[in-house]
Amino acid sequence: MLRSLRNFKYLARRDVRRGCSVVATSDRSDVHLVLPTLMSSEFAKRIRPLPVPELIDRFSRDAPGGQFPTITEYLRSDPRSEEVLLPEEIDLHRTMALDDLNAYMHAKDAFKEPQRKNRIFAHVLVVAGAESLRRCPFRQRSEFLYLCDCLRPGAALVLHRSRKQKSGALLFLPEEVDSQLSTIYSHMHHVDDVLPLAMLKKSLLWLLKDQSPELWHSFQTSSLVSRIVQEAADEARTPLSNPRYILQYTRTVKTSRELCALRRANEIAADSLAEMMAQHHRNSHNLSTFFDYKCRLRYAHPDEAKASCLLDNNGLWHLDAGCQYGGYEGGLARCWPSSGRFTPPQKMLYGALLDIRRDLCALIQSAGSEGAVRTPLELHAAYLILLARHLRELRVLPKGERSPAETVEVARHYNCSPVVVSHVGLGKRDTSRRLLDYPFAPGNVVSLRLSISIPDDCCRAYPEFRGILCQLGDTLHIGDDYSVEVLTAVCPSEPQAIEACIPAGRARSLRLLAGGDQGGSPA
Repeated sequence: MLRSLRNFKYLARRDVRRGCSVVATSDRSDVHLVLPTLMSSEFAKRIRPLPVPELIDRFSRDAPGGQFPTITEYLRSDPRSEEVLLPEEIDLHRTMALDDLNAYMHAKDAFKEPQRKNRIFAHVLVVAGAESLRRCPFRQRSEFLYLCDCLRPGAALVLHRSRKQKSGALLFLPEEVDSQLSTIYSHMHHVDDVLPLAMLKKSLLWLLKDQSPELWHSFQTSSLVSRIVQEAADEARTPLSNPRYILQYTRTVKTSRELCALRRANEIAADSLAEMMAQHHRNSHNLSTFFDYKCRLRYAHPDEAKASCLLDNNGLWHLDAGCQYGGYEGGLARCWPSSGRFTPPQKMLYGALLDIRRDLCALIQSAGSEGAVRTPLELHAAYLILLARHLRELRVLPKGERSPAETVEVARHYNCSPVVVSHVGLGKRDTSRRLLDYPFAPGNVVSLRLSISIPDDCCRAYPEFRGILCQLGDTLHIGDDYSVEVLTAVCPSEPQAIEACIPAGRARSLRLLAGGDQGGSPA
């Protein structure tokens, strides 16, 4: 009886493997061996699904764009997610972008012909997504992700608005899309239709024939989308305008949903850095790994280019930490002593950075009442002037009368941050010179990266200051009344708070406290 049962199991196992050998190879999982033996349902036969190995290869986490095609799908696992790229929010972003393009055309028209009434313009905006590169991490471009929640590489978005203010959106993908997939993708990415990239030129020619709209596109020589747009513009005899700076300015004003995501991203970066400072690590790689781990626990992606920690020759740890939540960036910079206590020269230089940050925040608050500083570039110059003032007080720079231009030039040698002020939003920080020349406005979120670096060969400075580098970075939100909110305030920035957070500093404080109690107690 047992022998017959054992023979039956052997024959069944052999038949199953014989039926699956064509579909699955030996290096596949056992799932591939079992699934082909199941009977297909009528629904499965009707939709004609792809084989399991092809599905795994196509939707693998290693594929460009990751496993999820949208940011919204990726945040499904977060129990308290701050979703931004919802359909109503994307509609708001598209309306703001087209309105700013329209306002630019009105200003341009009024400059050329002041007596002419405001005309109604039609617009066609083509935004290209990021291309995928092998062995490189893929990230969608900020200008594309701002207008369409799509993480697919090689995509292109076309926004159009007629003179009757009727708007539409078309998404073009590099692969072929049938009618059923087009319906699914249209709902997923919140567009009117999804078409293959081969139809982009034909669609543009059809849109450009209607009411002679303005054609907008940031041309890139190496981009296939740009070459198609240029060919369509040449055939339609329509000039091609660059919307890059207008769209950058549109993204600087944050909506309430964007502000929630930015708060969350900066809180995650600040909490993770504070917990990292509270750990006793001797290896910079361990510190960076710990920060990476803490960010991912909070459903954020650490910025690999910024999460690099290093220990200098003066015993100071330095970390420019950054992470992204829902596509929005948060970050800060801190330095703290490995011994648990700042030395007096380190504390003096770090205290100067705290004073400079306080004065810069006051200058931003006065920007709404016609203050001396109104743009990020002017704030950068004010920072260098304040830095030179503190360096003179510390006798690093000799006292003497200099012009503001000379003061800025001298102080630049003691600052290691090429861009002190930048706008923060989706992805990388926007630091184009034209963008930094726009005035501050309510709703802006800016990043401050302050630093003082005294060279080793600086003979003017006292020997105690030579070779010291201190840095301090935070993310600020400008409110409706130009009040400044520090979004990274969770992470300690005062020297006493930093020393209390470090394990060596806490142990020293406990020892001093215990020694004081013993000395004050009666024998």
